[in-house]
Amino acid sequence: MNIYQYTAINNPNGSREVVESFGIQADRRQLAKQLAMVVAKHGNEALSLIASIHPDFSLFQKQIDDFKEKIKSDCKGSVSDKELFSNADGQQLKNEISSLKDSVNSPKEDSKGKNDLLIIGAILVIGLAIIYKQK
Repeated sequence: MNIYQYTAINNPNGSREVVESFGIQADRRQLAKQLAMVVAKHGNEALSLIASIHPDFSLFQKQIDDFKEKIKSDCKGSVSDKELFSNADGQQLKNEISSLKDSVNSPKEDSKGKNDLLIIGAILVIGLAIIYKQK
């Protein structure tokens, strides 16, 4: 369960208010996805609002402050809020995983990989045969 799901389940009224504050009609069944989309589009402003309505806000306020300081020191102003939160909805990661799966499952790669394994296996067998013959 991610922060959007947890917040939507445990504070649906606050989640609805956050989503609607950005001009989106809140849908109770899609509330977690809508929160993620709002963060992807509006970045730090949206994430701060979600954090303020999070049921366990006081528990992770220090982590939020530390994260902000780390980002500021690491990026030194070279990354905008839009870039910083561009993968908040997880779509970029899903696309990258999908492309990795496609490249792993391509037929040319499979046959080449099998040939490489056969060659390595043959070399190991020959090497073991030579070692045992010398003994």
